[in-house]
Formats: sequence, structure tokens, C-alpha cells
Amino acid sequence: MVLRPGVEFAGYRIVRAIGSGGMGSVYLAEHLRLERVVALKVLHEKFTADPKARRAFEREATFAARLDHPNIFAVYDRSGSDDSTLWLSMRHIDGRDAVGLLLDEPDGLPAERAVRLITDAAHALDYAHGVGVLHRDVKPANLLIDHDPRAGERAVLTDFGIARTLDDTVTQSGLAATLAYAAPERFTNERADHRTDDQRVVYRWRWSGGRYVRSD
Repeated sequence: MVLRPGVEFAGYRIVRAIGSGGMGSVYLAEHLRLERVVALKVLHEKFTADPKARRAFEREATFAARLDHPNIFAVYDRSGSDDSTLWLSMRHIDGRDAVGLLLDEPDGLPAERAVRLITDAAHALDYAHGVGVLHRDVKPANLLIDHDPRAGERAVLTDFGIARTLDDTVTQSGLAATLAYAAPERFTNERADHRTDDQRVVYRWRWSGGRYVRSD
């Protein structure tokens, strides 16, 4: 389903498309009653009859809704499980992701800035782990750079589409992830824990070395 600007959907008016991923498309939308601008994620039409895809989409909404932290995207509302088209309403962050940030800094980020943004991500993961949620797909594309008028620049963790609870007995092998940032246990039958996320922050994010960090 492609939603055009001006179309009303699930109590929102579509402003424009923001982006599209493997599971769904994200739109800038306005709540018709509250007049609040949100990011509206809608499951791709080809997955509407796929039980596995629907469960994954609903799982993201469930996990994200239980997380209340300044470095994790906020969920406002979601579709019902019986709705034909699943959607998720969340806070709109008017900024780019970390991939765009790194591409725009060919000489590397100042070390202080890089450490601050990585620390933001670590705080988000520490909080999520504390309430029993494992992200499992930490990567620059899932980190948005927010510019808060009061707090300044900060990193916000998004996309809990393949998240699991820490007490989940499901192993990593055979499950979706971004291979370039996957931890070693992703390729084995070892059970994942908080170290899976932590390793992706410390070792897989290229901010921690090479040309993405500079000393001024």
C-alpha cells in the first residue's frame, strides 16, 4: 500500500513519504484530532497476509511501547491485531540517521562528539536490557540523530523489528539481522544476551576507529 500526500489513513493525514525498509514504509503524518505530527510506519501490503511478518511488526510495537527513555524512539499508538493493514505511530525525529552523518564527515567525527553519540546508544541499550529487551540489530541506520532545543544533539535508537526478550530461548542462528553488523553468535546456535547488542556498539560501529573519529 502506497499512501499519497493528503490521504487520510487510520486517523492520520499523510504529509509525505519519509522512507521505506524491508518490512514497511514510513510516512510523515498529522493526527487529525490532536494535530500532532508523527512518523507513521505501515507494513508493506505484500506482508499483510503473512502471519510471521505480522507477528514481527506487532512485536516491534509491543517492545517499543514498553520502553520510555530519551534515547529510544517513543511510540504513540498502533493498529489492532485484527486490522488488515498494520501500522505504528511514533515520534517524528527531524534528522538523519548515523549513516548520513558519517558520510557527511569525510574527515571523521571529533572524538568528543563520537563518544557522546555512542554513549547515547549505550544508555538506550542499557535501559532496554534492564527491562528485558534485546534489540539484536544495532547499526548506524537504526540510530537517528535528533536535535533537541533543550538537550542538544542526541542519538535515538529505533527499529525493534527483530527484538526479543532476554529470557527468550530462541537462538541467533537462522534469524534476520544485518550481516555487516552481526555478532559472532548470529552464525551459531548460541543463545544471545545483552553482549550481542553491546558488541555491535563497541566493535561494529565504525565510529570507534578509522576515519570516522578524529582528534582535533
